[in-house]
Amino acid sequence: METVDLLINGGIVMRLRSLLLLLSLISPVPAATAMQQAFLIQNSGWMEPFYSDPQSLFKSLILAVFHTVTRPQDRVFVSVFNQSVGNNKSPVLIYQNGQARSVDEVIGDIKVAKKPQSSALTDTDFQEAVTKTIIDRFQGKPGIIWIFTNNKNSPNNDAATIVRNREFYQLIHNEPTIARTVAFPLGMPVKGRVYKASGLMVYALAYGNEADAALRYLIDSGRVGQVFTETPARLKPLDRDSVRLLPQEIRNQPGTTVGLAADRHTVVLDVEASKQQPSVEILASLENLFYPYIIESADLSASFVVAASRSTLAPEPSRIAALEPGARKEIRVTLPIPLAQVPSIWSIKALRSFGTRFEIHGTLELELSNQRLVLSDAFSKNLNTLFPGDPISEVFSPPQDTLSSQVSVPFVIRIVYPTYPILLIGLALLVGLGVILSALILGNRSRVYQLRVDGQVQTCRLKPFRSQPLYSARGELVARVRRGLARIEVLDRKEGHSVEINQ
Repeated sequence: METVDLLINGGIVMRLRSLLLLLSLISPVPAATAMQQAFLIQNSGWMEPFYSDPQSLFKSLILAVFHTVTRPQDRVFVSVFNQSVGNNKSPVLIYQNGQARSVDEVIGDIKVAKKPQSSALTDTDFQEAVTKTIIDRFQGKPGIIWIFTNNKNSPNNDAATIVRNREFYQLIHNEPTIARTVAFPLGMPVKGRVYKASGLMVYALAYGNEADAALRYLIDSGRVGQVFTETPARLKPLDRDSVRLLPQEIRNQPGTTVGLAADRHTVVLDVEASKQQPSVEILASLENLFYPYIIESADLSASFVVAASRSTLAPEPSRIAALEPGARKEIRVTLPIPLAQVPSIWSIKALRSFGTRFEIHGTLELELSNQRLVLSDAFSKNLNTLFPGDPISEVFSPPQDTLSSQVSVPFVIRIVYPTYPILLIGLALLVGLGVILSALILGNRSRVYQLRVDGQVQTCRLKPFRSQPLYSARGELVARVRRGLARIEVLDRKEGHSVEINQ
């Protein structure tokens, strides 16, 4: 199988292999439902060097992305796009599920498009390609759109390319139905007969919330990282998931521990119930997830929500400044323990939790207000190298109304109960059982009692709760005696007879 080298972000080498080897290494993405995915491949005149340069890895990149992110149950559409003029329509569907020809053959045949009845190469209209894909292919339902472009948007080949690019950037940022947009700037030097280029851009747009969740899974699970070695640059959203909380230690309660659950997102706090501490001071790191943005400044506030109860917290420090993408800042936050929800160590709930843990679920809500984001200098410099003369950095300029962001961190407080209550209860049960058994064994034995019946001494042998008649020397029925556990009593004594118990 053939292997090729691909320059990612202007310098990192990634290995791409052919379809069969790629499929043998990559398992399908697990998901409950199928997802629509569209692949828009620009074939206008500006893309000429990516098709004509024999060293171009453009088509290899498209195939690698296609086979990495799609699953057999997905509805997939592959289209080329430029600009609709006269008989030339854009975008044009060239592949979808169930087609006889393979996607490899179809993509291998893509060529630069020409205008109708002309030798001139076509122009480009990004907005047209995106909106028609959503309307015609997705039928307005959720889906992920992948765009492979050199980032030159020039409808009608006018001089306002910069203006057209800005319109596309505004669509990415401001269209509310596009829930998430990420971008991958790639270094791919190519030289054609007409143009040359230093790089290209791959965009991924999630149309709808279901597509947002699917795209996040592709990124967070590492699927996308099998093709793109760099962190995806986030264009949208910029009002949530801004930071990640990485707990380190508990400061004021020895024996209490804090860490992350298996999902690497939920914070788990193990608390000893016997201490009944009202709060714990957590030392944690706050990591900037806003790649490629620097959080230049933001006010930090927090609250802790358990059931219907909300507690306002005071994190220290309360302000973030100059936090580079991927960098971390140490913070402290005092978290209240909801003692009212913690069962007593002698309660039934606690005893049932013996050998496990009683859990309280809550949410730590962080808010970054008065948020100011700026593009990383290193990232901006790389963009200018890959796309000289293009206002590409404007696509990464956050809208001015993005002044705050929220982060919800799931919290699980696990109450660790001591073993001595169950041991004491077990010991008490054993002692009580022993006493009862002893009483039963001892009490079930017969006991001899002496009585004086009409002046004459008699003896009787009785077991607990048994009775026996008493007779005089002449054989007359005098009375009955009955035994409890130890003592006996005289019952039904006949008139004219006497019965005395010798104690």
